[in-house]
Amino acid sequence: MAPAKTPEWRNVDLKMLHEEIIPRDRPAVMKGLVQHWPMARAAAQSPQALLEYVRERDLSRPVRLMVGPPEIKGLYFFRDDMTGLNFEYAHRPFHMALANIVGFMNQPNQPALYTGATPVEENFPQIGTENTLDALKTDRRAGAFLWLGNAVTAATHYDNLDGINCIVTGRKRFTFFPPDQFPNLYIGPLDLGPGGQPTSLVKVSEPDLERFPRFAQALAAAETVDVEPGDAVFIPAFWWHNVESLEPLNLSMNYWWFEGPRGGAEPFGALAHGLLAISALPAGDRELWRKIFDHYVFRTNGDPVPYLPPDRRGMLGPMFPGLEGYLRAQLIRSLAKQLPKHMRDQILQILTPRQ
Repeated sequence: MAPAKTPEWRNVDLKMLHEEIIPRDRPAVMKGLVQHWPMARAAAQSPQALLEYVRERDLSRPVRLMVGPPEIKGLYFFRDDMTGLNFEYAHRPFHMALANIVGFMNQPNQPALYTGATPVEENFPQIGTENTLDALKTDRRAGAFLWLGNAVTAATHYDNLDGINCIVTGRKRFTFFPPDQFPNLYIGPLDLGPGGQPTSLVKVSEPDLERFPRFAQALAAAETVDVEPGDAVFIPAFWWHNVESLEPLNLSMNYWWFEGPRGGAEPFGALAHGLLAISALPAGDRELWRKIFDHYVFRTNGDPVPYLPPDRRGMLGPMFPGLEGYLRAQLIRSLAKQLPKHMRDQILQILTPRQ
């Protein structure tokens, strides 16, 4: 059974994006949203015109380029023995990476070339001011990033921010999986992924259902869409997505932002601490800590201490800078307990206020 098609929207403006598309919390294609961009118009003329446009605006700071041999067929992935990844890194200015891709366009057996999440403000501020997204013109702070590659594939991963990917040139095929499908995606090592994010071990283009049988359930819940120059794709946070670039030259600009209140630390760091502190405990203890986390952290039953006045809740009270500092100190003390004594003493000395 083929995945469902991601719905398309046309003539999207600020009101439609923020009142109709984002609240759905599902992927959406916005047809022709950025076809008016100067960078998109340059790309429509020719690859060389696009190269000249970017070269004139590039501050020429080195960016990280992912270089894979022709044998990987553009799929940045894990090595078969899981000892690492199937590509190497190089560094060069963005416009030089673009020139490399343009130079390889008509050659057989091309290497895979890809650079992702290059900050626009730091590397090409003029591109950022000339190519803007009117639909994001609110008080929301959205960072812009360029993504460049030849016919490469970013294996199934997630982003922890909402984003809009705007296609400047080339075509891309997105395959989306809802956040609750991650148990069926067979995620690889959390600290080893081609793009730095946790990544599925399943190749979407040729899934091995004997090795990964639950992936069939993920496919049943998936949706897919092909997008072309001028289109934009809204990708909600935590939606897993496989991105296949279909042309010899593909360039897009992505905007990321965070919706709602934000915590004082990274949730992934909390996961790492949980693995260190809880995963080795006996099953009964783990279950007890799960209930404690549900009550105090995830607040599945609502306010965990409604019987306490707000100013008498200690570490469960309303967050303010002093409380954030106290919680950080508690976390550092916890991590320091298993360190050698001389290191632990130094850390605790720093954390202990002087009288």
